[in-house]
Amino acid sequence: MLPRTVRLLALACAVGLVTTLTACASDREGPPGTFTLVVGDSFPTTHPFSRDGAQFFVDRATELSGGRLQFDYHPSESLGAAEDFVNLARSGVVDIAMVSPGYVSAQLPLSGVADLPAMTTDPCRGALGLEPLLSEGGVLYEADFAPDGLHPLVVGVVTGYEVMTGGGIEVTDPSDVAGMVLRSSGGAIDRTVNHLGAAPVAMPVTEMYEAISRGTVDGTVLGPLSALPYRLDEAATHSTLGAQLGSFTITYSIGRGTWDRLPPDLQDVLTRAGRDTNRHLCRAVADYDAQSREKLAAGGLAFHRLTPDEQRRWREAAAPVREEWVADMERMGLPGRAALGDLQASQRAVTEQGR
Repeated sequence: MLPRTVRLLALACAVGLVTTLTACASDREGPPGTFTLVVGDSFPTTHPFSRDGAQFFVDRATELSGGRLQFDYHPSESLGAAEDFVNLARSGVVDIAMVSPGYVSAQLPLSGVADLPAMTTDPCRGALGLEPLLSEGGVLYEADFAPDGLHPLVVGVVTGYEVMTGGGIEVTDPSDVAGMVLRSSGGAIDRTVNHLGAAPVAMPVTEMYEAISRGTVDGTVLGPLSALPYRLDEAATHSTLGAQLGSFTITYSIGRGTWDRLPPDLQDVLTRAGRDTNRHLCRAVADYDAQSREKLAAGGLAFHRLTPDEQRRWREAAAPVREEWVADMERMGLPGRAALGDLQASQRAVTEQGR
């Protein structure tokens, strides 16, 4: 994560120098009819969301535009922290930014719907099910992204969040996590951890290894795909397999000011490149997730494959989280019931169409 002073300077630019930045945005235009767009995210270039998400997207958009679109890609939080990207994209400091509802649940509360427990175990069903909800007219676009000045282009979902614990502690039943302190990625995952009787702790993903190794936290709720790059097989000792405690959604979203500045044909290019990326990325995530489990197990992380009866107990224990989430959204004046229903219907349609 960037030092706090650097993050504050970035936010100062985003909030206090909007007029100047908007004027400078035109400097990113090249020869007539060409545009260079700045892309920022929090992932290292070896992460599938960088390699098969951002990098695939910029290559595809460059190709489809015949070179009229060019990109300046900044990975690994080099332009700002993950929780700052909404402001950075909205202000024009970054043209296209990684925006995850889990990191900015106060700004995109409704979009945490896909991260609720047991929504899906299939990254393609998860991501492609979100496509219509994130398109203009969709419930998440209209309620969350448009009011924040964002236009989603790419969506990806990490499914299969499990309880990973250190210190030789094995978790097999939901009651086992009561009283634990667990690192959480925020948003809907926080809600699930709380409901199970554990205390969610927010910390950068880069600090998980040390926190689990030292016993600062008992473990984390995380997907194997996200655990492998940080070598949690060396810090955690045990993991459930099949608990389905939630997912983690990311988007690459363009600021509305940048979007409106582009001609319609290049807007269409970005839309097409985004849809192509969604399909490529979800397949890559599914493959990488399976490989991650194998590598973590080879590295010493003991997976407890839950029996059907154990899986049922986890589903029943986490089931009330959905209704609690819907009720909280409705109290905020947001269409929680509609969002949940629309996502479930869209995921069924993806399954029926066979992607």
